This record gives sequence, structure tokens and C-alpha cells, in this order.
Amino acid sequence: MRQDKSKRKSEWISASDVGRSEFCPNSVALKYAGAKPSRRAVAAQDRGNLKHEQFNRQISTDKRCYVASYLYGMEDQRTETLRQFRDNTLDYMPGGRILIAVYYRLSPMVIEISKKSSWVDLVLRRIVDRLVLRAEQRGKNHDS
Repeated sequence: MRQDKSKRKSEWISASDVGRSEFCPNSVALKYAGAKPSRRAVAAQDRGNLKHEQFNRQISTDKRCYVASYLYGMEDQRTETLRQFRDNTLDYMPGGRILIAVYYRLSPMVIEISKKSSWVDLVLRRIVDRLVLRAEQRGKNHDS
């Protein structure tokens, strides 16, 4: 015997509802009973959703920055400056995403070459130092 799809769907509880039930155990039962939430409850839910979005954006931040991490370290401010330039500027420029993809494809090879050659390492460091200065200047101009 085949069950009605609408009946089967109503048996499922979404992950969001499960999460909400942690803060309000009766929320799922009230929702499925057709109860309307109060304005205060809707406002609290909106605040929670906003915090959830902010948290997701924070954890999804791309920490990769191969060349700068190699030259300065992963937690160095210069590395973070380049990450911010990538995320806040380059990612929004025409062709920026392509440039980022090419960078991630080539940078591991560039680092290996740099490790084997001190003059390549020196040239790479000078190029990246200039990029950091430009990114810092661009950031200061946007803050003003």
C-alpha cells in the first residue's frame, strides 16, 4: 500500500526545526499544530537567523593563501591583508575569480621552485611585498 506524499512529508522535521527546538522545546509542536508565533518570537528568530548567517560566513572564510603563508606564516597580518584583498576586492572584479583559480593552481608549484632557488625566493618575496603594500593602500582608501 502506497502512502500519500503529503502525509509522508509531514512526518519529517527539518534540521532547522530540530535546532529551534533546542531553544524552545514546544516550537515544533506549535508549528505543526498551526499556531502563529508572537511578534517577539519572530524578532528573536530573526536575530538568531542573523547570528547563524554571520557564524556560517565566519567559518567558511577561506584561509588559503599559499604564497603569503609560505613567506610570512599563516597568521601574519600581511597574509591576512592579502586574504581580505582576495575576498573583498578581487573576488568581485571581472575575471577576479579566474585569477584566484589560476593562483591556487600555480602557487604550490611556485612555492616548490622558490624553496629550491634563493633568487626566485627573493623575487617572489619582493613581488608579494609590493602586493601587500598595494592591498594595504587600497584598504586605507576604502576606509577613508
